[in-house]
Amino acid sequence: MHHALEIEEILLNIFDHQYDPGGWRLRDNPTLASLARTCRTFKEPALNLLWENLLNVSPLAQCLPEASHFINKAR
Repeated sequence: MHHALEIEEILLNIFDHQYDPGGWRLRDNPTLASLARTCRTFKEPALNLLWENLLNVSPLAQCLPEASHFINKAR
């Protein structure tokens, strides 16, 4: 891997382009999730961007043990 890709500021600049230019859609989560699993260098910057803009606490609650929460689906 090129040494420039080991600089977190450069990676954040590249990953930040996952925003929709219109600003109405959040980052492309599947792409950032794939980048986080690609290599150790990409992991932290991609995960930081994924967790930065959550629509709700559901993804955070799903990290807890199953017995500690339940999801009440709206009718």
